[in-house]
Amino acid sequence: MTKYALITDFDGTITTKDIGNALCIHYGLTSPEKIEKAYNSKADAREWMKNHFGSVKTTKEEFEKIILEKALVRPGFRDLCLYAKKHDIPFEIASGGLDIYIKPVLEAFDCTQIKIGSVKGVIKPEGIEVTFPDYNGLTMEAFKESRVKHYKKEGRKVIFFGDGPGDFEAALSADIVFATSRLETLLKERGMQYIHFDDYTLAFDLVRGKDVSVSAA
Repeated sequence: MTKYALITDFDGTITTKDIGNALCIHYGLTSPEKIEKAYNSKADAREWMKNHFGSVKTTKEEFEKIILEKALVRPGFRDLCLYAKKHDIPFEIASGGLDIYIKPVLEAFDCTQIKIGSVKGVIKPEGIEVTFPDYNGLTMEAFKESRVKHYKKEGRKVIFFGDGPGDFEAALSADIVFATSRLETLLKERGMQYIHFDDYTLAFDLVRGKDVSVSAA
């Protein structure tokens, strides 16, 4: 039986929209137009996170309430999560988002066993302190790729899920890629194989060994 490892982005992948962006818009720190401009200009993600979340004045209770109101999780995620837990399949989040908005979503879906590699956030009176210890000095892109390579070295077949340019390097290294949004566009432009991603149900079937028809783009 195939030994799998599952690595997924969070914003726009587990959730149907980018929660970090939605929070910054909610707090009046940016706009959809400015976010799109930042993507197109390849702005430094670390500085963007520090500058925006650093000025958010909130409490843990308020912050988590807003997160759970805005986070719509894709179908099949919880089923895949619980199956991975039962069968000891490594399942990780490799994200450029904040752990303090990822954890409440995982708790709501009883998926707290998932390892989180992300940006660290601490809510303080003057704003949210943002640090990057999980990256071990790597860029976000290189960190995500390193987690894929980690499990490949263990002899596992790595399934990667992503939606953005920051997921591209990890997607190149993975054995199976589920892609949507900007990541799908990048892979399609380069003629690379991937599976279009709307939810986790097909991946759930794959790891269970079901005979599924996979149409790779």
